[in-house]
Amino acid sequence: MSVRRGYDTILIAIVAVLLILGLVMVQSSSGPVAADRMGDAWHYVRRQGLAMGVGVVGCIGLAVSPHSWLRKYCWAFYAAVLVGLCAVFAFDPVNGARRWMGVGGVNLQPSEFAKVACVLCLADYLDAHAGKLHDLKVLGKALLIPAPLMGLVLAEPDFGTTCIIGGMAFITLYVGGLRSRYIYGLMAAGVALAVPALMFATYRMERVNSWLDPWQDASGSGYQVIQSLIAFHSGGLTGRGLGESQAKHLFLPEPWTDFVASVLAEEMGLIGIFCLLALYGALVWRGLAIARQSQDVFGSLLATALAATLGLQAFFNLGVVMGIVPPKGLVLPFVSYGASAIMAHLLCI
Repeated sequence: MSVRRGYDTILIAIVAVLLILGLVMVQSSSGPVAADRMGDAWHYVRRQGLAMGVGVVGCIGLAVSPHSWLRKYCWAFYAAVLVGLCAVFAFDPVNGARRWMGVGGVNLQPSEFAKVACVLCLADYLDAHAGKLHDLKVLGKALLIPAPLMGLVLAEPDFGTTCIIGGMAFITLYVGGLRSRYIYGLMAAGVALAVPALMFATYRMERVNSWLDPWQDASGSGYQVIQSLIAFHSGGLTGRGLGESQAKHLFLPEPWTDFVASVLAEEMGLIGIFCLLALYGALVWRGLAIARQSQDVFGSLLATALAATLGLQAFFNLGVVMGIVPPKGLVLPFVSYGASAIMAHLLCI
């Protein structure tokens, strides 16, 4: 039976606003530095726009493709992502991490696509074994889907993305009908694995300490958080005005990436941040509404997990720049600079 395809115009409008806002903020936050270093204030904006164009083509391509294609090719996509995650270790590290692979002058970050691959394959597996998550064998095989992705991403190292993939998998399992005793067991196992991962990595403990008391090392691990808080304070209610941020002038390192919301807060104030939060809230709401309307378990699980992924990443990024959660190195969906992230997030849409 053929199913009539529909398109959520509200979701499309929300994403369009976020994409336009992202280009504006990338230009505002990177312009002075790009002009000084490269003699081109629009350098990062052009690169972001190109990645956005590729992502929009992919987004539209998936939207018009038969629904069955997602299930048919999801495992091939998963395998390609695994190869990419292994391949990054052959490239030189950037800032101490091996997260990128250079292809024709473009740096791709496979871990961004790992989130999508994990949700796709987990939703496919749970749909094929609907109502059987009480079986330990079925649950064990389900857990084997995110495990290699998380292991490779953690080895890069990228603790933040590892947590996001783990959180997505947990949400997918929960929505898929995971029983309470297994929920508590997985939560306990997650804590048991996360604590050593934090304690045995000095730089991660420094991030935790800088979150608890950034002033303890104001010129070191706490520097970015302090400068971000100053930017938020300087913005006040209505902001200094677009393009008038002081934090982007070499106070915040590369503010067009993880800390772009700090520049937004300084230039657009508390009102601008509230509007940004409202956009992400509306994005998650539309994702969950689509999940409720889905006609199969696969679609419902997929929409729920992808909406949660975008919401979680936005929450953690904004939490970091506001000093609510420890620094994790996660970009702000659709707004931060990053080719792989913008393409992966548009595939989620």
